Amino acid sequence: MLRVSEVAFLTTKLQECVEFYKMIGMEDLPSEPKRINFANVGEQLFGFCDETPGFIDGYGGYTKALFHVAFEVPSDTLDDCIAFLNAKGIKTSPKNEFLDWHGTAKSTSVYFTDPAGNMMELWAPEKSARQDL
Repeated sequence: MLRVSEVAFLTTKLQECVEFYKMIGMEDLPSEPKRINFANVGEQLFGFCDETPGFIDGYGGYTKALFHVAFEVPSDTLDDCIAFLNAKGIKTSPKNEFLDWHGTAKSTSVYFTDPAGNMMELWAPEKSARQDL
């Protein structure tokens, strides 16, 4: 793993969280609350998500996990990372492709849950698509 790229939590008070985190300096939060709100904190994204519907689960649906953490991995090691997790008995979602996300033209993610039910993600930006963060 290269780094933690995202940390987010669920909330029922989306607008209040937007206002609070802007007040303490995260001015780049979206001005119009939507399902997920991220602010850049250094090279990471910190955010929160509307409890309804929750976080993406990687299977085309959503989950009500309390927290979401995304770990960046090199794109050429994603398959090895998936095989490692699966060998440990950790089920991963199918690969999900994203365009224009977190400074990349294209990236791939897989999702899995930890024992507490938190939504974890391996995020693999394509090397040729990654821009400076």
